[in-house]
Amino acid sequence: MAQGRLVEVTPDGVAEYLHFDEAAGTITVERKADVEPAIEANKRAAVQSDGYSPSRELRRIASIPVTVQMTWIERFGGDPLANGNEAWLRRLLNDPEWRHLRTSPGRV
Repeated sequence: MAQGRLVEVTPDGVAEYLHFDEAAGTITVERKADVEPAIEANKRAAVQSDGYSPSRELRRIASIPVTVQMTWIERFGGDPLANGNEAWLRRLLNDPEWRHLRTSPGRV
């Protein structure tokens, strides 16, 4: 897709572009973000700690960039992060395809 008009860059680094197709009479919204820094941070966290807070009361198991969430919504037609979708999110986080979202070892 050709570069469109930049509309916004959110604090989490998502850039939103508008593409105008005068011939078709359509407007397309495109969102882009570099998730590589988040994925690399997840990989480091997964090997450097067990994910627990110092008090051992909380455990961080994943860090999911908003663009991955948007990809899931587009691909699967729903939001695995929405309330009530915990089992679905658990399956995704245990799937090898999404392993680099995990920040601690083991299964969810």
